[in-house]
Amino acid sequence: MKRKSTYVFLAAALMMLVLAPGRFVYGFVLVVELNFIVLMGTLSVSLVKKLKLDEIQSVTVIFLMLASTVLYRQIIVLMQPEIVLTLGFLIYVIPLSFYSIGYVFADTEKKLSERLKNNMIQSLMYSIFALLFFLIRDLLGYGTFTFFGTGHQIYEKVIIKAERTGLLSIIASVPGALIFSGVLLSIHTFFRNRTDIIKKAEVSK
Repeated sequence: MKRKSTYVFLAAALMMLVLAPGRFVYGFVLVVELNFIVLMGTLSVSLVKKLKLDEIQSVTVIFLMLASTVLYRQIIVLMQPEIVLTLGFLIYVIPLSFYSIGYVFADTEKKLSERLKNNMIQSLMYSIFALLFFLIRDLLGYGTFTFFGTGHQIYEKVIIKAERTGLLSIIASVPGALIFSGVLLSIHTFFRNRTDIIKKAEVSK
């Protein structure tokens, strides 16, 4: 992850990881939405360029991303209406987030295939981290694993009994999630800096 991407990552973490409920099923829905929005946004930029609507490019692309969000929301409503009610405004925050817009409008001069590859790789890398984050919050915060269930219900499997989670349950709260994401970002930054130092040392030899 580049130095610039660290700030993008931080903005995305504060928006999606911290504010969302600490359950894996909610994280999964948001992660799928994020990838869908990045995909549709990248395609929308190329479509607008092809139609030569450069003067209204930003407005048009954001409108198409929001339209894609509404479509995605309706699909989830049909599958799990409880999830949509719980997430509320967070579903609409993703298409307007610095993360989505930052990557969608990046390197617009490149070919569509190259932009799709770069944007989706970045999105998938973040998605893996986000899913692990939500899984840890679900397991340690609530002692459960949640996913889509039958009959429009959320499936919940108890892994750790509530009385055994103890102080770890704070990770399910917003302050706990904020601290946890900060710790993980610090660890990432530390190892990234160490890697940069090693690379510079090898080059200078």
